[in-house]
Amino acid sequence: MFRAVDFMHVLDYYDAHDESRISITFPELRGADFDNAMFVVTESRKVSRGFFAFRRMIWSSPLTWLLIPIFYFPGAGFVGTRVYAWIAKNRLKFGCRSDACTLPSLSRKDQS
Repeated sequence: MFRAVDFMHVLDYYDAHDESRISITFPELRGADFDNAMFVVTESRKVSRGFFAFRRMIWSSPLTWLLIPIFYFPGAGFVGTRVYAWIAKNRLKFGCRSDACTLPSLSRKDQS
């Protein structure tokens, strides 16, 4: 969704499962829980997770600025984190492309 509204091309997207690239580019994300949330790292290296990452992203495009009052309304952090967690858990039900949303299967080595 954000790629469609990012007409100023200010966002960069990375595959969280590309561990070698992530560990080099974003050492602050070492040990991050990529299976349950997305992360945003700003130019100043501030990290946001889940709902707060999404909330940070709405500042990136004038087309999403109308959402700012909703995401900063009193109680939005409380409600938003729960809604985000529910959507993340059920993401395949919302038409998310399976190649973008499925989690990689663990090898036997990873499971032990």
